[in-house]
Amino acid sequence: MVERTYYKPEIETMSREHFLEFQWRELQEQVKYTYANSGLCRRQFKAANITPEDIKTRDDFTNRVPFTTKQDLLADQEEDPPYGTRLAIRENEIFTTYLTSGTSGKGEEVHVDTKEDWDAYVDAVAMIYTWSGWKRGDKVMNPLPLGITVAAPLHYLALVKLSCDVFNLGTYDTKTKLNFMKRFKLSGIFSTPAYLETLTTEAEQLGLDPARDLSVKNLLIAIQSYPVSFIHKMEEKWKVKIYDYYGSSQRAAGCTCENGAAAGDQRGHYHLYEHFTLTEVINPETGRPVDPGEFGEVVVTPFNKKASPYLRFKSADKVRYFPHDACDCGRPFSLLEAGTVTRYDDMMKIKGVNIWPDTIDEIVLIKKEASEYQGRLYISDDKKERAEVSMEFKAGILPEAKQRLLVEISNELRDATGIGFIVKEATDALPHAVFKVRRW
Repeated sequence: MVERTYYKPEIETMSREHFLEFQWRELQEQVKYTYANSGLCRRQFKAANITPEDIKTRDDFTNRVPFTTKQDLLADQEEDPPYGTRLAIRENEIFTTYLTSGTSGKGEEVHVDTKEDWDAYVDAVAMIYTWSGWKRGDKVMNPLPLGITVAAPLHYLALVKLSCDVFNLGTYDTKTKLNFMKRFKLSGIFSTPAYLETLTTEAEQLGLDPARDLSVKNLLIAIQSYPVSFIHKMEEKWKVKIYDYYGSSQRAAGCTCENGAAAGDQRGHYHLYEHFTLTEVINPETGRPVDPGEFGEVVVTPFNKKASPYLRFKSADKVRYFPHDACDCGRPFSLLEAGTVTRYDDMMKIKGVNIWPDTIDEIVLIKKEASEYQGRLYISDDKKERAEVSMEFKAGILPEAKQRLLVEISNELRDATGIGFIVKEATDALPHAVFKVRRW
């Protein structure tokens, strides 16, 4: 029997029935508050010919409350800069301001928080770290460089809240990070899967065995998709269980439980923090909820957001949904499949076929000889659409092995997508991930 680690036991041990009652009360209050204080929400409700009094059931909320899109937020900011008409407090009550990274789509959303909003956000991230085994006195690395986006300060303050000894190493290169890890015996790492691969590879190139020469006990990843084999490989190299979390600037949040990111050939589940944010998973074409096991788009309604609230934000995150009882841990939260989150707006259309980058990632990066790759779509001189993958190999791979692997990958890509890819060895060194990676 796996020992459970609770952060909010009064919520995490609720029955699903009682939890839904609690959540519905939170949702009703947030709808009323947002309508009363957000100009954007009032315009949306007027266009839909509804008021908060019309939202008497969950079905009313799902069927009648309009979605909010990134374009809605950007247009609202342009109409009433810099915060938009959704600003629900006086400017002198703003505690913090942050922007989305803008890596998907054009434009950056401006988000602001009250002190209470921000404290609730930090609390949710502290819950993620607690579930992943981090605790008071741990010496840990925060690899995120401080900037105007939300992640770096949020993670730092969550770790401080747990009384961890935090080393903020976001501005240092990988070799320096490894030196700090060895010198101070850092026990916790938060990383993207791509950067964990980079960190592992560089450690081995420096003659370090991650499990023998470093002191890592807690390993948390996020942001990118990965094959199950990646988890097994990294757990073997570091000799620790890997946990994974899901989150966004718009306040989606969830984490794998004690079962971890994967077990055997089964992926773990993100348990959505539905006491913090209502999370729906919908068919993006019909707007209706998906069935268990189906892929759909995440839609979020944050509860603990008074400064610049919004209802039913369409995130463009593509996820696979499962009900709460698909995991044996007993928590009352709905689930998403770990390690398969991608973006609807990252989709590429190649020769009329819809392709997502993670499809390519799972074929190329699973190869133990592969170090990194970059993809390119272009129109050739003969006016034909081409898809090209340039491979970087790890040191010591023989030329005949490289050639065999290029052919193998080309065949696997064709089998998986129906598209012929040009697969070749990169002539120059490729950029490796420090945090996020964009290969196409």
